[in-house]
Amino acid sequence: MASSTGYASRAHAVLRAVLAAVCLVLAGSDPALAQDEQPPAAQTGQRGSSEAGRVPVEGLPPALSDPLKALQREEPKPETLFEARRQAERAAQIVGTLLESEGYYQADVQSFAGGQNEFSRGVIVTSGPLFTYVSRKIKYLGATPDETTQLELETLLAPLEPGVPARAAPVIETGDALVRRLRQAGYPDADQSPVDALADATSGTVELTFQLKPGIRASFGALQVTGLSLTDPDFIQNLRPWKDGEFVTPQKVDEFRGRLAETGLFASAAVSLDGSGQPGADGSVPRNIDIALRERERQTVAIGGSASTSEGVGVNALWEMRNFTGWGDRVRVTGQIATLQRRITTTYRLPHIGKYGRNLQIGAEVEDFETTAFDQTGANVSATLEEQLSPRVRGSLGVELGFASILDQKARIAAVGRRNVYIASGSATAEYVGVRDILDPRDGIRARIAIEPGVTYGDTNILFARISGEASFYTELFGDENLIGAVRGRLGVIAGPDGAPPDRLFFAGGGGSVRGYEYQSVSPRDATGLLVGGRSLVEISGEVRWRQSDTLGYVAFLDAGAAGSNVEPPLDAMKLGAGVGLRYYTGFGPLRADIAVPLNKEDGDADFQVYISIGQAF
Repeated sequence: MASSTGYASRAHAVLRAVLAAVCLVLAGSDPALAQDEQPPAAQTGQRGSSEAGRVPVEGLPPALSDPLKALQREEPKPETLFEARRQAERAAQIVGTLLESEGYYQADVQSFAGGQNEFSRGVIVTSGPLFTYVSRKIKYLGATPDETTQLELETLLAPLEPGVPARAAPVIETGDALVRRLRQAGYPDADQSPVDALADATSGTVELTFQLKPGIRASFGALQVTGLSLTDPDFIQNLRPWKDGEFVTPQKVDEFRGRLAETGLFASAAVSLDGSGQPGADGSVPRNIDIALRERERQTVAIGGSASTSEGVGVNALWEMRNFTGWGDRVRVTGQIATLQRRITTTYRLPHIGKYGRNLQIGAEVEDFETTAFDQTGANVSATLEEQLSPRVRGSLGVELGFASILDQKARIAAVGRRNVYIASGSATAEYVGVRDILDPRDGIRARIAIEPGVTYGDTNILFARISGEASFYTELFGDENLIGAVRGRLGVIAGPDGAPPDRLFFAGGGGSVRGYEYQSVSPRDATGLLVGGRSLVEISGEVRWRQSDTLGYVAFLDAGAAGSNVEPPLDAMKLGAGVGLRYYTGFGPLRADIAVPLNKEDGDADFQVYISIGQAF
């Protein structure tokens, strides 16, 4: 007992389905479906297969074998003839669609099924000729774009040059590219009608005509803003990434939306183009930009904390007032009370000084450190001008004036009293941010370099320069978006004579450095074994992060590093620490809990260290 079903392609139906509504004329083709008087299996000797797995296909062009495997699914062993027939017909439908999409517009695809106790099924293909493109052109419906844009559009037809197989995907991609280019050229309403295809079955060729509807070219008009009560309308005007009269493009509109979001001032922002106006001298029509905004509350209060066996516990608090003057400015006060330090910082940030992306930040800080290596109490004021140099790169220049009362470990033991110094320093930084989520980076690169020259006056008078750099790399492992590999490297050096303030020296060891060791313990010591800080730093860290679910993840890590007493990298003094961690993912970032052990354990080192904080380690 056997069954046969015919699946024969007519060029007209195929091109309509594949190219989305195509007009087709065939010369010399028989529109009737091929129908065998007896099952194809009997004609060819093909028996198919009754086993579980993909339905066998005979006669498929070899180049399509791998694409078909990606489309076919594993079928269970058919238990009835009906099930065998259904599996064969499903496979034939997939094969037919694949052939159509690859340019075999007169392919004949036959499915068959048969058997009594064991039910076999299969597919037999007669591919027919491979159609190729013989010509391609563009037809404009309605207005015609400017000559420059027309020439640019013609170059986009290159993938469909004569002799290329008449595959469907390049046609769809080219049509989308044509519309996209029109919109980039200032035609925001550009669209397309279905591609018109003329196929000749005798020659096996296809003529293509892309039917484009450019619409009227548009230029940016006035901003029409609603929903403001706290924000100055001129501030919104200054966020525009275009000049008056510039042609409307999707990139500029999207960039404007992004700038509105980056201010942090608005709970929602809707941007749209209004109707047409009167054409200008260049033929374009000014289009006003409608902006509907909903402002956020001006104040934010936040509280956080951290804990570790080497650095103790700490509590952080933040109060922020946004849009203080209506120009997107911000006042922020942060406080920290922890085992090793107490700090209060106040900053005022005024954005977009003179141009978009140039920001001024003024700060004042009072701090008190009590670490194993030194105690320091001081205050400083600072001013920093930062600028967004590109979408991913920003730089800054800053100055700082401060006072510090310092008691290092040696002076503490000798009871010789504190050093009081005045410090004037500058800073120049460059930072590259190529990750999407700062608190939980999953791909991309982050890098930062800083040069900080300084001078001290008082009980210690020296000139020094602190140079540091850091880079992190993140990537998916084995193509699994939930398995992330992360690597970080840090380098630093201090030029100048000894005597730089302790808070400018380098220390290694602890939660943000080499985990598994006590805070600052992987650092230079004097002849008596006292920590004195270093003039150089090398750190390398690697992590494998596995996110098991939306809320839970795990980490395995290895850290290496050391601070050195000379400017040469302290490679011979580097120590290793390894461990595992737990991540609990929240809406504002992951909560981190790590446990680490020292791999180069010495007398005085604990067997393990525990760290709890917010955000990934790096």
